[in-house]
Amino acid sequence: MSAPVVTALAKYLPPEKLDDAVMLLDQRGLAKLELMATEIRQITDAASRKPLESDEDEGRAAELLARGVAASKELDALRRQRVDPLNAEVKAVNALFKVVTDPCEALVGKGGTLERLILAYRQVKRARIEREQQEARRKQEEAARAEAAALAKADAAKSAKAREAALAAAQAASRAQAVAAIEAPREMTRGTRTDSGSVTAREAYVLGGIHDLDAVPVVYWRDPVVIEALKKVISRAIRAGAREIPGCSIVVEEALTRRVG
Repeated sequence: MSAPVVTALAKYLPPEKLDDAVMLLDQRGLAKLELMATEIRQITDAASRKPLESDEDEGRAAELLARGVAASKELDALRRQRVDPLNAEVKAVNALFKVVTDPCEALVGKGGTLERLILAYRQVKRARIEREQQEARRKQEEAARAEAAALAKADAAKSAKAREAALAAAQAASRAQAVAAIEAPREMTRGTRTDSGSVTAREAYVLGGIHDLDAVPVVYWRDPVVIEALKKVISRAIRAGAREIPGCSIVVEEALTRRVG
C-alpha cells in the first residue's frame, strides 16, 4: 500500500474512515479518492460565498461548478465499482431465498391464505354466536313475560287451585329463563393456542374508503402529510402545462443544467 497516498488521505478523512478506506479500496481506488478529495478541497477554497459582481466572476463560478460536478461523478463511479457488485450479490441472494419465502409468505403472511381462512371462519362463527345470543335473549324475555303474567294470574286467582297452577307456571317460566341464560353461547375467544404457538385476533378501526371528498372536514386537508402530497400533484400538473390553479401561485424559477467537458 502506498504510504504517501494514505498520508494524503488522512488530511480529508477521520481516522476510522481512513481505516475503512484502506480495507475497502485498492491502491488505485485510494489514489483516485485522494485526488478527488484534493480537487474538491481546492474548489471549496476557491469558491466565493459573496454575490457575483461581473461576468468574469460568473465565469469563474461556472468553471468551479463544472469541476465540482466532474469530481462528484468520478467519486460516484469509484463508489459504484465497490457497491454495484455487492448490490448484485444481495439481489441474487434475495432472489434465491424468495423462491422459498414467497410461497411461505403467500400461505402464512399478512393477508395470506391461512389468515384469510381463519378470518372468514371467525366472521361466520361471530355471526352464529350473535344469532344464538339473540335467540337466548328472546327466550329469556319471553319467559320473563310468561313469569310476570303467571304471577299476575296468581295474584288475581279466586281459588287456591288456580293460584297453585299460576305459581307453578311462574316457576316453570323462571326455570326457562335460567336455562336460556345457561345455554346462551359465550363471547368469541380472541384466538387459538396450539403446541406450536398461538394466533390472536385483534380489531382495529380502518378507513374503508372515501365516498364524498367534499364532505371531508377541512382539518384533515390541512395535515402536513396531505399538503405535501397535494404539492406533488400540483407540481406534476404544472410540469404538464398548467399555468393557473385556483389557490396557488405559479412562478418562474431558473435552474442550471450541468454538463462536464
